[in-house]
Parts: sequence; C-alpha cells; structure tokens
Amino acid sequence: MKINSNPSTRPRRRWSRAGAVGLALVAAGYATAGCAGSMYHNYRTFESALDRGASCSELFDQRAEFDDADTLVKIDRDLDRIGCTSRDATRDD
Repeated sequence: MKINSNPSTRPRRRWSRAGAVGLALVAAGYATAGCAGSMYHNYRTFESALDRGASCSELFDQRAEFDDADTLVKIDRDLDRIGCTSRDATRDD
C-alpha cells in the first residue's frame, strides 16, 4: 500500500477558511463593540456601566444612545440619584 505524501494532491479543507472568516467576524464584532451605534443598547447596558462606577461623562455618552422615552426617564432618575447633572459633573454616590 502506497501512501501519497505529496501535499498538492491532498484535498483542501474548506472548513478552515470558513472558520477563519467566522473568527475574523467575531473579532470585528468585539473590536467595534465600543463604537457608538454598533450594538443594541438597552437599560441593562446603562445599568451595568452605572454599577461599575462609570463617570458622568461616560454615562451621558451612553444616554445619547437611547430613544425610548420610558428608558430615558429611568436613566435620568439614575443620573439625578448619583449627582450626574451634566457631563462635567462628578458622581456623589
């Protein structure tokens, strides 16, 4: 039995190319996650930043991503509670 060791006659693995493309897409998703408008924002994303101690400036940047009136009411209530009256304010919670 003769084993063909010539790599040019071996079948190509298409899944490796697809895997590389998939990995690149996942990496691109993570890389752009911090860009405005690149991810779906909901109150939980804001609440997470609030809980980790984000600055007023960062919280106001996140607030700008929301359009829903009910969500904006909750966010404004949270901002008032921690003393974030403007982007330049300092948290007092």
